[in-house]
Amino acid sequence: MTNQEQIDYWNGEAGHRWADMDQTMARLLQPITEALLPRAGAEGRRNALDVGCGGGSQSIMLAQLLGEGASVLGVDISEPMLEVARAKARQLPAGSARVEFLRADASSHPFPQAGFDLVFSRFGVMFFDDPVAAFANLHRAMEPGGQLAFSCWQSMKDNAWSWIPVQAALQHLPPPEPMPPGAPGPFAFADPERVETILGSAGFQQISVESYATTLAVSEAPSLAESVRDLAIIGPVARLLTGQPPAVLEEVYKAMEEVLEPHYNGRCLALPGAVWFVTATSS
Repeated sequence: MTNQEQIDYWNGEAGHRWADMDQTMARLLQPITEALLPRAGAEGRRNALDVGCGGGSQSIMLAQLLGEGASVLGVDISEPMLEVARAKARQLPAGSARVEFLRADASSHPFPQAGFDLVFSRFGVMFFDDPVAAFANLHRAMEPGGQLAFSCWQSMKDNAWSWIPVQAALQHLPPPEPMPPGAPGPFAFADPERVETILGSAGFQQISVESYATTLAVSEAPSLAESVRDLAIIGPVARLLTGQPPAVLEEVYKAMEEVLEPHYNGRCLALPGAVWFVTATSS
């Protein structure tokens, strides 16, 4: 999927769906943001860029951490999600950094040269069509000695929240067209050596890739059936199910319920996740 295809996708039905789900996604991913922020070297930074900010929950957390006198610019290609982010910014408590949001493609946008001392992203950098060029663009936007910190998913097989529902769906659906290795998508940075090569080629130094295991509370619905339907609208399984007739969807939901039952405790559907925390400095 090219950058233009990503732009079209995230401003179409998918972008509106994720905007509607923002409260759920913010809750789901907040623990990952809380774990990434201390690794970001954010203390004392004054000008932060949040790449792929989505609904802005992590931009808000970053603004509260940096505090008054600092600034945070959240950038995303999805206007529906940026509308959610701007609404959150209007509720920022006193003493927070100034927050603004911009619709732009971070891979090519002409940011001010050396304008940021921190570039941060929670799952927003795996969708670049040309990742070396994209990170080189971000590198140009950073002050010498600036800090880069982002999270990205490890492989789909290492992320049960995605792998299990997809395998259940494939019992009733044909497999999708295979994607080339490293193609833009949620698992594009699953190979840590590839991530290090990309960042090194873009000019970054002191590159670190740390494995982080977590448990994702993907749904807090009062029944397994409702939780399965919540899970079916996020991640790769959602794309498999797009446009399928109701009879097929019901078969997939039943298959998902069977394999996910051990992960539901009567209140919450929780599944393992595996993340890379990546940090680097600009030269």
